[in-house]
Amino acid sequence: MGCSHGAANTLIKLATLAREAPGTTITWAIRSSNPARVYGSAADQLEGRGDLGSAVRDLVRAGAIALLDRFEVDDVTKTDVGVQLVGRRRSEALTVAADVVVNATGFRPDLDMLREVRVSLDEIVEAPRQLAPLIDPNLHSCGTVYPHGIAELGHPEPNFFIAGMKSYGRAPTFLLLTGYEQVRSIADELAGNHEAARLVQLELPETGVCSTNLPDASGCAVDGPAAGGCCS
Repeated sequence: MGCSHGAANTLIKLATLAREAPGTTITWAIRSSNPARVYGSAADQLEGRGDLGSAVRDLVRAGAIALLDRFEVDDVTKTDVGVQLVGRRRSEALTVAADVVVNATGFRPDLDMLREVRVSLDEIVEAPRQLAPLIDPNLHSCGTVYPHGIAELGHPEPNFFIAGMKSYGRAPTFLLLTGYEQVRSIADELAGNHEAARLVQLELPETGVCSTNLPDASGCAVDGPAAGGCCS
C-alpha cells in the first residue's frame, strides 16, 4: 500500500519475486484516484526517478501489478492464512484478502534519542524550526526548496545539527543533493569557516512529480506531511 517512490521500489521487487514464484499476485492499493507521484513525468531531470516511475507504470499496464485505486482502509484483521483489509472503495464496502501487506505510506523520525538534547522542531513537519517552512510539502516540490545550510539546521543545543533525510522530518521531498550541501555547510561551520558555511548554493531539478500537493480526479489532494496523505 502507498503511492510514494518507496512504494515503487517495493512494487518492482515484488514483481521480480512473482516471476520467480509462480502463483504470486500483487495488488497495489492506493487511496487516491491515480498514482501520479509514482509515475512522475517523462521530462524528469532526475533520470533514475523517471525510470522508476516508468517501470512501475509498465508493470501495471502489463498486468503484473493490479492497481486498486480509491481504496480506504478501515480495519486490518488477521486470518488463519493471512490478513484481510476491510474498507471502502467509491463508498462501497470492500474487503481485500492477502498473505502479506507491505505498508509504504510514509514515515516520521524517531526522536527518542534526543530527549536529553535541546532541540527546536516544528510541531507539524517535525523538522528544524527554521527549515520547516522552506520544505513544507504543501508549498514546495523537491526542486523548489530554498538552498539551506547551517542557519536553518541549528538548534538551541550548541554545535548540534540534524542533517540529511532526518532533517526533513515528515516531509517526503528530500533529495541527496540537498543533504550533501547541508553537510558541507555544517562542516565549514565546525571548522571555523563561518562565511563559507553561509554561502549555500544548490540547484535542484524542478521537473518530475515530487510534491505531495497533487489534486487528483477525485478532488483529493495530499495536504500536509501526514503519512500517506491521499495514498494508503
